[in-house]
Amino acid sequence: MMKDKKELAKLIYEELKKGDIKSALFLISKELEKEKTEKLSFTKTPLLNSIGQELGRLLIKEDWKFERLMELWKEDERDKRLIVISALGNISKKDYENSKQFVLSVLNDISNWEICDLMALRVIVNLAVQNQKEMFSLMHEWIKSENKWVRRLAVATIPPYIRAKKTESKICLELLDNVMREVTKKDPNSVFNFLSRHTKIEDKNTRLMIKEGMKKLSKEKQEKLKVLIGG
Repeated sequence: MMKDKKELAKLIYEELKKGDIKSALFLISKELEKEKTEKLSFTKTPLLNSIGQELGRLLIKEDWKFERLMELWKEDERDKRLIVISALGNISKKDYENSKQFVLSVLNDISNWEICDLMALRVIVNLAVQNQKEMFSLMHEWIKSENKWVRRLAVATIPPYIRAKKTESKICLELLDNVMREVTKKDPNSVFNFLSRHTKIEDKNTRLMIKEGMKKLSKEKQEKLKVLIGG
């Protein structure tokens, strides 16, 4: 049986504090392997989030935290990257500039929807709340990227940002309008799938985002989204 998530986070922290990255990596792999079964060959995301959040709380005051988290990130493994992102989620609330620089340095390493969406939900939204002008300026640049995951990162930040700043949906709709023009040209299915996942959210701002976002899609996809949101 795996160690308690708080205990595991503390053990990882201690190894990182010593600068023993190999031991920290071994510890993570060893403990998370205990969670896997024949029916479940991967570690559940909520568990990784909990470990990462606790690790982030322990790391907040440490000067070396970003360097050591980068070492974990460079392993290029799903579990370790999700832990890093959740740790950064807590840290980003206290250290805007260095957290932003960390994100910018790994931007082109994002290579799947889970990493991308968690980065938006846990980190980018925190940075945007703290410095709306700079982060939305960056996101306007991201939607022009040739990298579909960088484009998606900007889009995936919109719903959590609206939830955090309910009265500031206008800036999100402006970004979304640019997003739809850019992304739909290159990857309309990605736009459709993203909007589809948010159709069950009972929130007027999210519904407005969906209605605005689907305007650039084909009529067939628009009709499907209309059905999902109830007209």
